Amino acid sequence: MAHRVSDQMKSMKREELRGRLYQRRYLVPNAVTVGNMFCGFLTIIYAASGRLDKAALAIGFAILLDGLDGRVARRLNATSKFGVEFDSFADLVSFGVAPAALIYYWCFQKGADEFGVFVTFIYVICAASRLARFNIAASNLKSFTGLPSPGAAGTLAALVNFHPTVEPTTTVLSFATIFTLYVAYLMVSTVEYFSIKQLKINTLHLGARVAIAAMIALIWYSNRVGFLVLTTVYALSGPVMNVLKSRRGGRVRGAGKVMTSPEGNAQDDTTSKAEEHAN
Repeated sequence: MAHRVSDQMKSMKREELRGRLYQRRYLVPNAVTVGNMFCGFLTIIYAASGRLDKAALAIGFAILLDGLDGRVARRLNATSKFGVEFDSFADLVSFGVAPAALIYYWCFQKGADEFGVFVTFIYVICAASRLARFNIAASNLKSFTGLPSPGAAGTLAALVNFHPTVEPTTTVLSFATIFTLYVAYLMVSTVEYFSIKQLKINTLHLGARVAIAAMIALIWYSNRVGFLVLTTVYALSGPVMNVLKSRRGGRVRGAGKVMTSPEGNAQDDTTSKAEEHAN
């Protein structure tokens, strides 16, 4: 009898422990988000101390954690309004303020201090606007409107990682200004970008698989060149696809006009004949 009572007590304790753990499951995805924010904070610390290669690497870890927290929340059924807002603030630190600080300390601090503050602050504003628009927009898992902030931050980080030490010449400052402002513009633009999360190897055609394999080989051979090529290709994929779609649409409209013109001529002929008959 005492043995049964003891087993019942252990079973009740186990159920109580499971209930407590289930109630606190929200801590797990939020902890991943905290890790994301910490990587962004670490990027700023590393950049200010001149360790630019480590700062760029920290942004890479932030991107990985940002892609993980949402999946963890959905797997644990721990999605919440607080988690969404907290993730946005973490993204603003890691993909807005951190890459701006990285670019500033990379070339602007010594060559064009005040001008660099202006350029990088524009980037921060665009990143904040991009995140705010994402929060109020209807969810679309297949594509994004505007370059995602992790992709923009990864592009700037890959540039710094490719060449951590530069001389702040006029050419370098001009290139950094144009590059940063263009990436910032892509974030707030209406250009459509495909979602990497929707890529499935078994549904891709042979050419896409070969391209992915070549990219992996390039990253393995030279990670600095490979990551720069990867992020730049993704950043430019939206504008390129937008141009191709507009050309296709123009061709379709042109073909439609050609198809409808004979009908219009036939109507004109019929109308003229009717007028002649009336006269």
